[in-house]
Amino acid sequence: MPNVLIRDVPEDDLEQIRSAAADQGLSLQSYLRDAVHAQAVYLRRQAALAEAADRLRGQPSVPDDERQAVLDAIEDAHAERADRLSDGRRDR
Repeated sequence: MPNVLIRDVPEDDLEQIRSAAADQGLSLQSYLRDAVHAQAVYLRRQAALAEAADRLRGQPSVPDDERQAVLDAIEDAHAERADRLSDGRRDR
């Protein structure tokens, strides 16, 4: 796995990061590796969204009633999952 060296990090910034890492029980290296990974995931998602937007550009939009039906179905699914998860916690 490649290594990365970052020079000239302001001392106040480094202390803030060290403190955040310690608060999470992580080494500075682990904390920064997780931060780099999270940024890479974010960038990949942004690229995927931009690609989807490019493919959809010029396509007719979804009618409002169909869009709302999908959003309602998603909300119902989230509510059902939350209910199942909370029921599972009560069984313990």
